[in-house]
Amino acid sequence: MTRSRTGPKDHVASDRSEEPCPEDSADPRTLRPDAAAAPHVPDAAVAPVLPGAPPAAPDLPDAHPSDTARLACVADPEDEGARADVVLGRRIAGVSRRVARELALAGRLTVDGRRAPPSHRVRAGERLELAVPAAPAVAAPGPELLVATDAFVYVVKPAGLHTHRLRPDDPPALADRVAVRFPECAAAGLDAREGGAVHRLDRGTSGVVAFARSRAAFVAAREAFAAARVGKHYMAVTTCPFDHVWPPPPDAWIAPVSATAVEVRAPLGPGCGRDRMAVRRTGQLALTRVEPQGPPGPRRLWSLELSTGRRHQARVHLAWLGLPILGDELYGGELADRLYLHALRLDLSAAIAGELPVTAPLPPEFPAALG
Repeated sequence: MTRSRTGPKDHVASDRSEEPCPEDSADPRTLRPDAAAAPHVPDAAVAPVLPGAPPAAPDLPDAHPSDTARLACVADPEDEGARADVVLGRRIAGVSRRVARELALAGRLTVDGRRAPPSHRVRAGERLELAVPAAPAVAAPGPELLVATDAFVYVVKPAGLHTHRLRPDDPPALADRVAVRFPECAAAGLDAREGGAVHRLDRGTSGVVAFARSRAAFVAAREAFAAARVGKHYMAVTTCPFDHVWPPPPDAWIAPVSATAVEVRAPLGPGCGRDRMAVRRTGQLALTRVEPQGPPGPRRLWSLELSTGRRHQARVHLAWLGLPILGDELYGGELADRLYLHALRLDLSAAIAGELPVTAPLPPEFPAALG
């Protein structure tokens, strides 16, 4: 039976409950790999608090003196005329522009001691200070260590845990757990909140994550990821329609690799709706090798090799094939206790010579989900 593409493609690329999608009419035959974007490099240090700085305005009592941290910087000449939230986002490590804006709107930003909105136009020499809610002091278990080498610490990320905190006041994430045991990781990265993580997994995804132990290892790993030279092997459980046929027929975006494996070359771009990605002719090149790891059935286990690292790549490519991941409600997956996607193996030998592939064993719920 011939597999129909219309359903899966339309499902992933559109959502009628959201705003209309942008036009998408480029010829897929003209797709070329996009140049790797240069990583954002925030300033390495926050300007010290200057002696004799103006005191806080009298109408700004600190309502939460015991659970806030104060982050400050002094505007440089190059910041002249820029918005305060923009300056804070690039001057203070671990604080994004979005977070700075939200805190300023909540009345937590002062400029030279006076409350200011996020749209305040900065002048050189002004002192910007954010009162940031401290992260909750939550006792958390240490990370499940897989391997520690001279360059990296490899640990298991449980499903449901962020790789690192997205906001300063978020609960402790995997990076915080790693930093307690390996303090050098916290100083290895370019952004303090990342704790030296050289890559991220979606919150619902489990599996191996690597943290750099030095700045040199961090930079080498990030460069290897940007050049698509890192080996990434995932496992997923998907639901399969009753008329599912494998392998799918080849076309411009599906190329056979073996009798049972195909390489999906469907480009990915922003989808319709918040946090969604979609197969789009105008998207970025994305390459995923897909191969079944078991007999056909209502649910099936799949092996995935990701040559590129686009956001939600494995999830969108499988859904586009008509094989949504179990528990992936965002892309049409069946409701489940977790997202059944697992980062099985990571190979950073292209970044640091002598590094060996590291494997995080498949969680027991994966074979159990197959029935």
